[in-house]
Amino acid sequence: MKKSTKLVSAVVVLAVLGGTYVGLNTYVSKEEKTESSSEEESKTEVFSVKTDDIKSLEFIVDKKETTFEKKDDSWVKKDETAFPVNQTTLDSAASAIEKVEADRVLKKVDDLTEYGLDSPSNTVTVDTSDGTTKFNIGDENTSTNQYYISKDDDDSTVYVVAADTVTPFMKSLYDYAQGEDFPTIDSSTVKKIQVSEDKDSYVLEENSDGATWDVSSDGSSDKETADTTAAGNVTSGLGNFAYDQFVNYNAEDLSQYGLDKPYATITVDYQEEVKDDSSDSTDSSEKDSTASESDSESVDSTDDKASAENSSTDSSDSTDASDDSSSSEDTKTTTVDKQLVIYVGDEASDGSRYVTVDNKHIYTMSADTLSAVIDKAPSDLWSLIVNYLSVKNLDQLQVTYGGATNTVNVSRETSKDDDGNDKETTTYQLDGKEIESTTFTTFYNKLINMAGQKRLTDAYTPATDPEMTAVFTDSDKNQTTVTFYTYDTNYYAAVVGNKVFLVNKMTVKEMFNAYETLINGESKTEATATPTAEAEK
Repeated sequence: MKKSTKLVSAVVVLAVLGGTYVGLNTYVSKEEKTESSSEEESKTEVFSVKTDDIKSLEFIVDKKETTFEKKDDSWVKKDETAFPVNQTTLDSAASAIEKVEADRVLKKVDDLTEYGLDSPSNTVTVDTSDGTTKFNIGDENTSTNQYYISKDDDDSTVYVVAADTVTPFMKSLYDYAQGEDFPTIDSSTVKKIQVSEDKDSYVLEENSDGATWDVSSDGSSDKETADTTAAGNVTSGLGNFAYDQFVNYNAEDLSQYGLDKPYATITVDYQEEVKDDSSDSTDSSEKDSTASESDSESVDSTDDKASAENSSTDSSDSTDASDDSSSSEDTKTTTVDKQLVIYVGDEASDGSRYVTVDNKHIYTMSADTLSAVIDKAPSDLWSLIVNYLSVKNLDQLQVTYGGATNTVNVSRETSKDDDGNDKETTTYQLDGKEIESTTFTTFYNKLINMAGQKRLTDAYTPATDPEMTAVFTDSDKNQTTVTFYTYDTNYYAAVVGNKVFLVNKMTVKEMFNAYETLINGESKTEATATPTAEAEK
């Protein structure tokens, strides 16, 4: 019984406390809403202007009094009318003071120092058709993100206003300028990139197949095959070029940006689709010629006149058709060759670099963005494929390994299938004995798809005899020799002519094992196989 009584009492207490909490919560919410509403209602209007009536805005920009004025509904910089004013930025500044309201008003202020208004950071003068309004900007209250301002005709009253009232007037000069976008280049249309630097220079050029690239030192005719991925990173990086900051719209002294002697010069040859208007002029010329000939004709007989009328009707129909054709041709485009030269100058204070494409407009560009193209040696772009020769073009492979030399010859025969189509049968002979194609292609794929992790640029002198030498003979009887040497605990050196690739040791060991399987495997008596899909690469 006592337990039941205690339980009921506890429930009653909880109910009372819950009701009390709900009541207090409701009261507090109402009070917060009332206080918020009161604050909104208690805002004091400092001044207001009609943006359409503003004739000029004068304020300090980069420690210099600057005036932007309206001329023919457009903003211009009063002392420099050629300055490319950003109309949107100035419109936003004008809108910010359309109605200036204070969250708090401090009256009878004796010491303006406390609010940074004894020496204002800026003074904004708004000239309208109804007169002039001037206000001073003081310190920021960092805890509330508000600013102290005062009207020029009353230095005893301080107003606390929202930050967005004053921040439009606290920018650098080129924040009020309308810059241009970096010229658009579709990376897929780039044909050649030449980068000239004091440190590293290179030329990256697309081959006629449109899929591979060659790279060489700037000014050298010796070309190397470029790594496809590395070349793609350069072209795609170029396609991502974009300006950061607008710095100067009419540079007269390039030396202050390091652009009189650029850090790097990037020359890009690319293609662009442009509208082809040549057909319009041709059609117009033909129409004029037809009309002239028609006017010169003279018809005397009625039949001739009728004939002429019919001819005229036909001509009209023809003209209409021609107009339709011309309209269609208006949409045609043609591919034209273009070139863009980008000059890269000194580093700016934020770590970016100054750039220009016309030696007039100066911008900054992110160092990370530029690094996709500049600060590269030709060797950074070299292909790391040791030696690729498709099995389709292989005539013979001679391999020396473990003190023995073995030769694989490739034979191809063409016959007709049941449908009368040509069918090619490929067979492989190891030292004159036919072998399974899969055994050979397993080894061959590992051999031709081998890629180094890096290439040596210094002269290399092997310290030991080679572990394997492979001599490729292609279908045109051209020969290429690849020699494998132990380099260190991590790499084998694969030498092709004067190129030295450092290949992961495990990769080479796997290829050696595949070759041992090929040599020690069983020969077959009948050759029927064709290369695997992998070998057809």
